[in-house]
Amino acid sequence: MKKLLLSLTLIGSAFIAQSQVICAGISPAAIIGNYNFTWATGGGWGTPNFLIAGTFVQGDLMVADDGTTGLSAQGISLGNYGCSPVTNNLAGKIAVVYRFDGVTASTNCEFGAKALACQTAGAIGVIVVNRENAVASMGAGAVGSTVTIPVVMISDVDGATLRAEMLNGPVNMFLGNKIGLFADDAGGLPGTTLISKSSGVLSQLATNASEFNFELGTRVYNYGFNDQANVTVTANIDGPSGATVYNQQVGPFPIVSLDSIDVYPGETYSFPQFSLATYPAGRYTLTYTIDLGTADQYTSDNIITSEFIVNDSIYTFAPLDSITNLPVANSYGRPASNHVTYSSCMVIDNPNASRIGIEGMYFQAFTNASDSIDLSGEEMLMNVYRWEDVFTNLNDVNLAFTALYSIAVGYYYYPSDLQNQTVYGSFSVPVSLEDNQRYLVCVQTVNPKVFLGYDSKNDYSWNEGYYLQPLTPIQVDTAYYASGFGMDTPSAMGLKVFNAAELGIKEVGTLEGVAYPNPATDVITVSLKAEGNASLMITDVSGKVAMNSKINLLNGKAEIAISSLEAGMYIFNITTEGGQTSQFNVVKK
Repeated sequence: MKKLLLSLTLIGSAFIAQSQVICAGISPAAIIGNYNFTWATGGGWGTPNFLIAGTFVQGDLMVADDGTTGLSAQGISLGNYGCSPVTNNLAGKIAVVYRFDGVTASTNCEFGAKALACQTAGAIGVIVVNRENAVASMGAGAVGSTVTIPVVMISDVDGATLRAEMLNGPVNMFLGNKIGLFADDAGGLPGTTLISKSSGVLSQLATNASEFNFELGTRVYNYGFNDQANVTVTANIDGPSGATVYNQQVGPFPIVSLDSIDVYPGETYSFPQFSLATYPAGRYTLTYTIDLGTADQYTSDNIITSEFIVNDSIYTFAPLDSITNLPVANSYGRPASNHVTYSSCMVIDNPNASRIGIEGMYFQAFTNASDSIDLSGEEMLMNVYRWEDVFTNLNDVNLAFTALYSIAVGYYYYPSDLQNQTVYGSFSVPVSLEDNQRYLVCVQTVNPKVFLGYDSKNDYSWNEGYYLQPLTPIQVDTAYYASGFGMDTPSAMGLKVFNAAELGIKEVGTLEGVAYPNPATDVITVSLKAEGNASLMITDVSGKVAMNSKINLLNGKAEIAISSLEAGMYIFNITTEGGQTSQFNVVKK
């Protein structure tokens, strides 16, 4: 599975290769802890390599000021963007500077130029505050090669927290790699931890322990220069009422200096599987706690948490907002290279899927202000595909995306510039699902300037490695990538589902079926659970009728000639003699 590079992507800081590269608050107590960040490295930067153990800076923060007057679109002083020579003395400080506000010309300069201005004023490091609640990769630009101090980016929310605390006194931060800095120091990472199989767990598919369960496990690192003999890990899950529904401790066990141990299914140390007899609706919190058995000199990475929410309406891999209960995007991405079509997708496959149907989907989009476009009127195509390629797991050589048959389609047109907001689009006809059938649900854009929403909080890297099933693939032109942009950044899409038994979608006269191949050139085959004569009406996406004809379903199938149609998207509407209907979305090449 290929992991694409993004021209703008939000990535978390927790990768195994950089296991203790951190951006951390040291003091005061209100800001202690690790912050999500990206750092300027490679690609023309002259900055230090944080992957080298012991490479770091630590110092008090100071906001850079280049003397420019006025306020930005975000209400920040224009002088804090560092696009002119910095006028205040930053000697020995970690400078705080802001990213282009998306509107004001005086804030629009390269990251390298901002960092160099701070370095020239004496800064030992730079924190760039983003203009949104996310982080992004930073290009070096023309002068980044001359920047020799560390440069990191944090979100606007974290930036506001740090700046507010600076009003109360000095704020001390650590940027870099802390491996070997302390004698006694252990911790873990979200990227090497097993979590729930999804964050939105459907109650219709989780009625007992056999229908919903998952494995637990985490990797424990000894970052210190002392060997440890009495390390323990506790896994705890609190249910919606706040009561503990699972609590297990593993250990004590030894870990030598700068080594790690996996507490993992099938290994020497492992947790029992999590399952409950019933799953009350609500929010569940999983917490892993690592204990050295002695005083840990850096405790911010000793606790790893994640959440899942049992509900009857939304299936997602992204966090669900505590107020709206909708999936949340905290990162946005698109392929690095130009593209014609780009889709963000998610997979649903369950032994009891016939209990539910899909009526629509939630997603998010974003455009750069520097591209001089907004989302108003932007068209998004939504599809539900039966994924008929037969394969066992991600390691199967038969894994392919060649047998995708559209069974539901919808279009969403942005009514206004709803940047970074979770929006909802419905399918033209709701679709019920089948047991043990893999489905791929996608939202697609044909605008290469549009970024789609992803999540940098829930890291499914270990889940993917253990269960070996595709979760959130992406599509770029004719190619699909089963692991998307990587399971540390799963799609922030969500599926709106309904209880098929209650709504009785089959009883109101809608037939299930597929149309293939799709896209097609000359002939397309429709397959329905019906026999005999039926009428076919083909319309384009505007509703204009392109063809009317009669078809005969033999063994549930009929071939339809479409060579006379122009290239484009069409909706096939089939009505049987008994009054039952079926609808397909078909692309004519």
